[in-house]
Amino acid sequence: MYDIKDFSEEQKHKIAIMRDEYVFKEFFSKNLEILEEYALSIVKDDCHAEDVASEVFWEIWNMGPKLMEIKSVSAYLYRATKNKCLNLLRNKIVRYESVELHCNTLIDDLSPEALLISTEKTKEIEFAINQLSPKTKEAFLLVKDCQMTYKQAAESMGIAVKTVDRHMQIAIEKLYFLLKAKK
Repeated sequence: MYDIKDFSEEQKHKIAIMRDEYVFKEFFSKNLEILEEYALSIVKDDCHAEDVASEVFWEIWNMGPKLMEIKSVSAYLYRATKNKCLNLLRNKIVRYESVELHCNTLIDDLSPEALLISTEKTKEIEFAINQLSPKTKEAFLLVKDCQMTYKQAAESMGIAVKTVDRHMQIAIEKLYFLLKAKK
């Protein structure tokens, strides 16, 4: 059915420690289509399946030395893909729609004032996130940007789920006060 071959320890070392792009690209190109088919069987949408598979491989590449801690990369790929697909379905991601459906909205939202306000807000949020301690920031970005579960973030960071939960509490509280102070 879906047959992803596991990394050898040597391949894992080359990708995780030596950051060998050639070895990673070879693994990626051999297995991307398989992972996309697996994601498609869950989300039933080609575009989302492709996005999910690419994101999972992107996360593997960005793990760096933490990749060495994973016993079965293929099992991790399947689990991460399934979790991302389920999160996608749970969050009821908006389907791709024609631009014509939103012409009036797009024109209104692209006013110079709206763009300036949006840019300023984004900079304020990024500044506030950068004020977090490194571990708290990492946990926050894994959960919010990468849409990982607390358990996935904990595995990625090598810490307990409760610790991720505490980092998230700290991050949300600190961001609330930093952004509230900006008003």
